[in-house]
Amino acid sequence: MIKKILLLFTLISFFQINAQVLYNYPKDQDFYEGGKKGLFAEMQKIVVKNNIKPCEKTEALFMRFIVYPDNKVRYVADNDTVAVENNKCLKNKILEVIKHADNWKPAESDGKKIPAMFSALFSDDLLFNNKGNEGDFVKPVYMYKDKESDIMKFRENFAKCFDANGYRTNADYSFTINFDVDTKGEAGFFYIENQSNLDKFNEMVVKCASNTKKSYWKPGYYKGIPVKQVFRMPIRFNAN
Repeated sequence: MIKKILLLFTLISFFQINAQVLYNYPKDQDFYEGGKKGLFAEMQKIVVKNNIKPCEKTEALFMRFIVYPDNKVRYVADNDTVAVENNKCLKNKILEVIKHADNWKPAESDGKKIPAMFSALFSDDLLFNNKGNEGDFVKPVYMYKDKESDIMKFRENFAKCFDANGYRTNADYSFTINFDVDTKGEAGFFYIENQSNLDKFNEMVVKCASNTKKSYWKPGYYKGIPVKQVFRMPIRFNAN
C-alpha cells in the first residue's frame, strides 16, 4: 500500500513539474467560454446536431482533460479501469462530443499560455439536459472503525497522523492537499499546492491522507453508479 501511495505521489509530482501541466486552472480563469456551463450548453447542442443517442443503460463517469496552448484538448487516462470499462459507452460519446467543441481557453501565467487540467462528472442527463433530482448524487462517506463519519473526522485523523516535529519554521506555513476518492473508495491522485521542498514531508502528507485499516471511504454515487469525487483540504501550521 505504501509503495502504491508513493508511486501515485511521484507520478503526479512528475506530471506537474516536468510536464508543466497545471493541476487545475488559475483562479478567475475559465477553461471554456462561459466556464462549465458554457461547455455543457455547447455539448448539448452538439448532441442534437449530430443526433447522438443515449447509452442503453445509466452511466456516469468522472473525466479529466488537459487544454493546451494551441487549443488542443486531450483526455487524461484514468487508472480506475473498472469504472472506465463499466461506462465505456458514455466515455466514447464524451470523447466524440469534445472533439466538436471549439471555444477552449488555455490557461495563462505571467502572460504565457500553459497546459492545464479541468475535470467534470459526465452523464447522459448532462448531455441531454435532463433535470436531475436532489438525491441523484450521493457524496463519498468517510468510514472510521467501520462507522460512518464525516470530513471533520478525516481532518482529525490526518492531524493525529501528521508528525510536524523536525519541520517547525519561524513563519506560518500552509498548503492544500487535493486527492480523488475513486469508485472503489481508494484515495489517490494526490497533489499538494504549495508543497514543501522536503520529500519526506510531502510523503507524510500523502500517507496521512490515504486509506488505512481503520479509516477508508465509501465511494460516491450518481443514480446508483459509483463515481469519483475530488477533495481539497487546506492545512495550516503556526510558527512556534
